[in-house]
Amino acid sequence: MRRVSGEAIASADSVHRNIAEGYCRRSINEYLNFLNIALGSLGESVSGLYAYRKSEQLPFEEFEALDSLAYKLENGLLKLVESLEEKREQGDWIDHLIVKESNAVYGNG
Repeated sequence: MRRVSGEAIASADSVHRNIAEGYCRRSINEYLNFLNIALGSLGESVSGLYAYRKSEQLPFEEFEALDSLAYKLENGLLKLVESLEEKREQGDWIDHLIVKESNAVYGNG
């Protein structure tokens, strides 16, 4: 049971970590790739929920609550992926950071 619970925690934890890592990469293609990995981790987590419920290791009420949350998260991620794919097609994604400031702040006029 310890291994199973550890794997369940790891797959759920992987979802938010992949979203964050993809965003921090700045490239829209990498971001989309990491979002798809996050979706895969979410699917892994949901698959585990079904297995735990079937083996009666997870009460029905808890299963329903977790499954509902996973469904909302999946739909949100799918909408984000769709939105980013549109931005990529339109060339409307800024993948670099340009700092524009005056040297006057540093006393160099």
